[in-house]
Amino acid sequence: MLNLIELFRSFETIATINNDNRFSAIPIPGYDQYRLGKDVQGRPLLLIPILDVQSPKRPAPIVLEHLTVMYDIDCRIFCPDSTTEEGRFTVVRCTGVDTTLHTYFLQVTSAIVASLKNRPTPFDVARAINQLIELFRAILNPSRKSAQGLWAELFLIIQSRQPAVLINAWHTQLEDRYDFAMDDQRIEVKSVLGRNRQHYFSLEQLHPPEGVRALVASVFIERSQAGVSIADLTEEIRNRLWNNPDLLLQMDKIIALVLGDSWHQASEIRFDRRLAEESLAFFEVPEIPSVNPDLPVGVSSVHFQSDLTGILMAQIPHYREEGGLFKAAFR
Repeated sequence: MLNLIELFRSFETIATINNDNRFSAIPIPGYDQYRLGKDVQGRPLLLIPILDVQSPKRPAPIVLEHLTVMYDIDCRIFCPDSTTEEGRFTVVRCTGVDTTLHTYFLQVTSAIVASLKNRPTPFDVARAINQLIELFRAILNPSRKSAQGLWAELFLIIQSRQPAVLINAWHTQLEDRYDFAMDDQRIEVKSVLGRNRQHYFSLEQLHPPEGVRALVASVFIERSQAGVSIADLTEEIRNRLWNNPDLLLQMDKIIALVLGDSWHQASEIRFDRRLAEESLAFFEVPEIPSVNPDLPVGVSSVHFQSDLTGILMAQIPHYREEGGLFKAAFR
């Protein structure tokens, strides 16, 4: 597994001049044409090799609040063994001062380097950089969902039989009716603080389209300093899916869109994993108390709370036999 965090910690800043093309850097093992670097402030940067030296046009630099991209730069690199080298690179730099942001940058760029491999085309590089830009723009926007809700969805992914299937089925639009959707199967994750299975639903969630089978995954949540964070869960997923970098970037995109400018909560808020494991239960949507779907004219966007206490849980072996999303979700 490519881990740029440990590699970044393994060398010191050597360059002493604040310059846009002078860096301390080392080759990335297994991807020797790339360089992982530090600027004079010790902030991380990725140097992507320029293989198409005949490219007639250099793209304009990109400057965001916490990220800059400089294309086709002649760089001078200071190595830990006191040697220097020169070469042309695209320089992708994290400009934020927060070390948590540095860790996030290194996690994402680990997946980007793994997805690009050793001889990326200009199109591949542009696509990867656009993915990174999209992520860093997303963490500047307002959060779209609570950290509690995101934690519960990641918990379902990590406890599943096939996490890769669930990430592929994970909502790409936050307005989607269900958290996970594949073919005619749906799973909605609901979490609650406390010990009562009382969850809020939209009317549409409890009345899926004809032919669609939907389950609700209900889980108890409790804050705990001894618990695990969103960052812990995502790291566990990275360790299991390290050979699928494109899927990891998909996960990073959804997390960034959900948390937005609350991204610090990914490592700060912790929930009791044991309680979640012991309380996780699945319920068939038709069995959950609902209201009449025939609404009066002019009424829409109905939300309400339903109590799942006393409702029979779904028969897991039956749903596992259906295959697809349901089989992937149940261990």
